[in-house]
Amino acid sequence: MSVLLIEAFYGGSHKQLMDLLQEELQEDCVLCTLPAKKWHWKARTAAVYFMQTVPTSTNYRILFASSVLNLAELVALRPDLGKLKKVLYFHENQLAYPVQKCQERDFQYGYNQILSCLVADVVVFNSAFNMESFLTSIGKFMKLIPDHRPKDLEKIIRPKCQVLYFPVRFPDVSREHDKDPETFFKVLLKLKEKELPFHVSVLGEAFTEIPAEYLYSTPEQLFKRLQNFCKRPDTVRRHLYKGETAGFSWAALGGKFRSLLAAEPREDL
Repeated sequence: MSVLLIEAFYGGSHKQLMDLLQEELQEDCVLCTLPAKKWHWKARTAAVYFMQTVPTSTNYRILFASSVLNLAELVALRPDLGKLKKVLYFHENQLAYPVQKCQERDFQYGYNQILSCLVADVVVFNSAFNMESFLTSIGKFMKLIPDHRPKDLEKIIRPKCQVLYFPVRFPDVSREHDKDPETFFKVLLKLKEKELPFHVSVLGEAFTEIPAEYLYSTPEQLFKRLQNFCKRPDTVRRHLYKGETAGFSWAALGGKFRSLLAAEPREDL
């Protein structure tokens, strides 16, 4: 249990990443979360909540959290966590996040992220754009302070920063018998059983044998849930972006995440 995972907004991509890391690390980690509701309040108050709820342990070596958490507040409130190697992951950043109307109170969200970067040991962004848009906006953002503005914060934070793409497990949903289509359709049936909304686009070469027992069986009628059953995949491919996805797969990125979360503990632990 050497890795402490903290997610103040446990939903969407934030949840997916934490679940994936927890699955990979298994018994070597502990996960502490807050529900994905009212993110403004989570950004403001999560540190105090985690101060009270994160279990105390002498086994922790690494703290991994998303940038929703005010990391500076947490390590001030829990000095034992401040001694860990602290990794801050940015799914998005508040300095470049679009707002409908700029209000003075919103300054705190971006300011919290800057403070978190200052106390973090490693700052990780899910894209180069995310990283550069944050770092290059710090100077302009700090000019919102009326006077006695801190200086050179970008120079302090940048050396800690790196890009590590969001890892994705790409499923193989081929309909050929050697790719286990039965399991694929069992998953669809389970989704329907739980009354979860879904649409599926089935692409690929059209063969004469279509698994009608799954698609048309009563009462499931999965065919009604198929968004498109493509008979001319060559037409679709001419209009789809065919980018390289291998670099975003867990197979490619898993080793980098493990390395990030397996660094040597600090000497003062």
